[in-house]
Amino acid sequence: MKFNIPLKTFLLGGLASQITEARPKEPYTELYRPQFHFSPQKNWINDPNGLVYEDGTYHLYYQYNPGGATWGALSWGHATSKDLTHWTEQPVALLARGFPDNVTEMFFSGSIVVDEENTSGFGRQGRAPWVAIYTSFYPMEQTLPSGKHVREGQQAQSIAYSLDQGLTWTTYDESNPVIPEPPAPYQDQYLEFRDPNIFWHQQTKQWVALVVVSKIHKVLIYNSRDLKHWSLASEFGPVNAIGGVWECPSVFPLPLDGGKSTKWVMLLSLNPGGPPGTVGSGGQYIIGDFNGTTFTPDLDSIHERSAPEGSVIFQGFEGTESYADRGWVATGDFIGVSPSVGTLAGQNPVTGFLGKQLVNTFLNGDSSTGTLISPAFDISHKYINFLVGGGSNLNKTAIRLKVDGNVVRDAAGSNSEHLTWQSWDVSSFQNRSAVIEIIDNATEGWGHISVDEISFSNSAAKNEEANWLDWGPDFYAALGFNGLPPNQHTIISWMSNWQYGGVIPTDPWRGAYTVPRHLSLKTIGQKARLVQEPAGSWKAITRGGKTSTFSLVDGVRNLGQIGKAIEINLVFSDREPSPTGDSEFGIIVRATKDLSQQTRVGYDFATQRVFIDRTRSGDISFDDTFASIYSAPLSPSSDGTVALRIFVDWSSVEVFGGEGETTITAQIFPSSNATYGQLFSIGGKTENINLHTKEIRSTWR
Repeated sequence: MKFNIPLKTFLLGGLASQITEARPKEPYTELYRPQFHFSPQKNWINDPNGLVYEDGTYHLYYQYNPGGATWGALSWGHATSKDLTHWTEQPVALLARGFPDNVTEMFFSGSIVVDEENTSGFGRQGRAPWVAIYTSFYPMEQTLPSGKHVREGQQAQSIAYSLDQGLTWTTYDESNPVIPEPPAPYQDQYLEFRDPNIFWHQQTKQWVALVVVSKIHKVLIYNSRDLKHWSLASEFGPVNAIGGVWECPSVFPLPLDGGKSTKWVMLLSLNPGGPPGTVGSGGQYIIGDFNGTTFTPDLDSIHERSAPEGSVIFQGFEGTESYADRGWVATGDFIGVSPSVGTLAGQNPVTGFLGKQLVNTFLNGDSSTGTLISPAFDISHKYINFLVGGGSNLNKTAIRLKVDGNVVRDAAGSNSEHLTWQSWDVSSFQNRSAVIEIIDNATEGWGHISVDEISFSNSAAKNEEANWLDWGPDFYAALGFNGLPPNQHTIISWMSNWQYGGVIPTDPWRGAYTVPRHLSLKTIGQKARLVQEPAGSWKAITRGGKTSTFSLVDGVRNLGQIGKAIEINLVFSDREPSPTGDSEFGIIVRATKDLSQQTRVGYDFATQRVFIDRTRSGDISFDDTFASIYSAPLSPSSDGTVALRIFVDWSSVEVFGGEGETTITAQIFPSSNATYGQLFSIGGKTENINLHTKEIRSTWR
């Protein structure tokens, strides 16, 4: 990556502005500075915007605050690359109107197309215009140059055009916004109407735009002939993960299994309500078909969550009885209280609870505190299943299993009102007496917990509520490059999370992007799966390389200093899990010599899940939820091996499992001397280990 911003005058709706950015005095060597991921020289970034490929150059636009390293004055930054690896930062493309003293319009997320046929009429002298569509956010009520009136906080869709391949832009002030508000019956959602994504649909010879009505989980699909006038064609949703607002929609074709047929893939981000085990943001995909106006999902891409068949209900919290009448011991504010009454029978698609009632400790707001303790019972099945939502703090808002007075299992929500299934494997406590305790010791923030449908069964509850694009906490707002053929579709995501994105300990910048990822569709396990693999010129930035083949008996193998920016390829044989304890194999990266700091990446043979453990990864002080373990399902390949491709940077870890059907992305903030590595094998011997490591050179220098 390079940084090269000269003094540049650019046009913004006829307003001339000047921004001067100086080349940093030193190379990008700050403590947590990504070495092969894009980050700005300084200031805040979040969603990638307007990704487009034209004439051998990749253009990355992005949400940017030109005034500081926190969210605000959102504008569009701009960077370019020839190889998706080395980036040159360009002048700000769209500067918040009125910046810095009186911002009247911010430029939220959107997309860019090259209007080759000049359908918009913006082209001049044979030059094809580039057209950007974005969400205009209006902080104040006002009448615009177009004569249109907007309300305080309104979000609407506007366009701008460029005649110099995206370097300077002119806003279409005479008519913006071109999609001013949601259609009937959603007009009241004008505060949550955003993130337009546009593309040319060749079969129907028209432009398509996807816009979300975020809070009600709707994707609105519009058509246009000229990019200026849009008509509503259809709507989609809600389906699958709806634990938070929907954002950043896109839909695109991909060949299945190399070209036998073509399917369409819809990407949706949501916040909160990310993958199980995470707090905050996430992304999902849905496979189906698109005819230019309507997206139709495949049936096996839509999920229904349920408890296992044959479950024995311990407590469903239905009926009018108080907790005490049910035999539960209540303390604090829960004395004399009954379960909360919901509004819908059956499974509520928004909250996720079952029936009409549930435990919800939000009685007098988050100030309510106390405990609920169940009657004693003998553990008679392998699993205890339940729905849980609310706060994520295990010490303050949790459901716990106690055996002999000791807490042996616990769980919490994910800072979301949406309830999701969780299961405890209690096979090692068979026939022993236990109680379930629900605690709420929190008085602010997400200071409450919700629980429903506690049941016993011999299999775990299904919580596959979505096809997760990435199972880690730091993969959000994924967007693909327009201008590439379907078999080269490439995305980039914001490598952070709205839970803590504004407080991560980086300076003078805050925010980075994942490595670009090439997408494909493959049939894996008799189901079409989205497969991701790193895109970019890896051979140009890697050097050295060390390969070892061996087995590892229960224990560890020290690797010495392996570095701070490395690519690791790790392949090993599957094995039977230990009947008496944990069964894991993996690698420790970014560790100090005494292992007081370390990030573990491994595989659990019992659950067939790959994981990242960042509980001791360095600075974890800035957010209570950061120190966590994240896992994702990954079945061994047909030859009985497990493959992990791991990219470690100065402040992140990205794991690609199998063929790339499973990925986990997580930020870490270790000390500068955390350069050591170690292999570990727990609960047995791991055989046929093949370890290959390469140093990744900095792309800033």
